Amino acid sequence: VTVWTETYKQRLSHMALSNMLISTTLIITAFAGGLALFSKAGDAPGLNNDQLTDCPSKPNCVCSENHRSLEHYIAPMPLLPEQQQQAMPAVKASIIALGGQIQDEQPHYLASTFSSKFLGFIDDLEIRIDTKQNQIHLRSASRIGYSDLGVNRKRAASLKSTIQHHLDTMTGKPE
Repeated sequence: VTVWTETYKQRLSHMALSNMLISTTLIITAFAGGLALFSKAGDAPGLNNDQLTDCPSKPNCVCSENHRSLEHYIAPMPLLPEQQQQAMPAVKASIIALGGQIQDEQPHYLASTFSSKFLGFIDDLEIRIDTKQNQIHLRSASRIGYSDLGVNRKRAASLKSTIQHHLDTMTGKPE
């Protein structure tokens, strides 16, 4: 009887632990899912005085027009004068090639969104083409959360490379 009682207590203990783990996992998944749904609401910040909006203090944003913060700054992309006509088509093709969805398009501004593979968190990616300075400015930011583990910085670098490839192809420049 003592062996049976001890075995029964161990099973109950294991069942309680399993139930706690399952409950905790469900709560975390529900919370993350709620955040993902919340991230789908809203739009990109847009332009502020004809420039991309500065990044907030959180490290989940990069912007080429955010000169006040080295943590958030990325260099703008140089644009040759002969590439200005192809710049917006190259930007659009690059965003689509990288899995983004275009949300708003104006002559020198484009807003797009990217969804994370896990839970579908939304990140905003904005582009401003500066024809006076011959530059393409980028801003990539997570809508919610604190850290993005460098995802937006990597996306901006990848987008620059893809845009350059499209521009070179469109203008007949050898690779």
